[in-house]
Amino acid sequence: MKKTFKLEHPKIKVPRVVDSVKHDIKKYLKKERKNTLPAGAKYWGFDCKLGASEETAVEVQLPSLTKSIDALVEKNSMTIYVEITAKALEGGGTPAVETPQESPKNEEPSPETEEQEAPTSAKTAPQTAKPIWPTQSLKSSQED
Repeated sequence: MKKTFKLEHPKIKVPRVVDSVKHDIKKYLKKERKNTLPAGAKYWGFDCKLGASEETAVEVQLPSLTKSIDALVEKNSMTIYVEITAKALEGGGTPAVETPQESPKNEEPSPETEEQEAPTSAKTAPQTAKPIWPTQSLKSSQED
């Protein structure tokens, strides 16, 4: 999403236009998160840029995007440039690799790789959920 929003409107006040901008951003993020992830990816991450214009845009973290918009409006900027790029991420916050590299079959796996493989198999094992309700009935606890 690359878009420049104008905050000037003849009938709508600036705070309502800013709310509309934030709503458009949230709607875009929701739409992008619904897309299917490529193989090897765990979740969607977003690179964000924000500024008064495309030339002055700086990188901003997604959680602080709305606060940065408010700060830009306080500086009396009448235009807001927002650029959001979706990227598929693995669990560690690194971009997902589309094709994993295979190790040569002649070499024996090093002890380091064996240690790394063990936790992943433990993560895939089903975990039993703990009950959220007490095991005793309410009647038996009231009788005591």
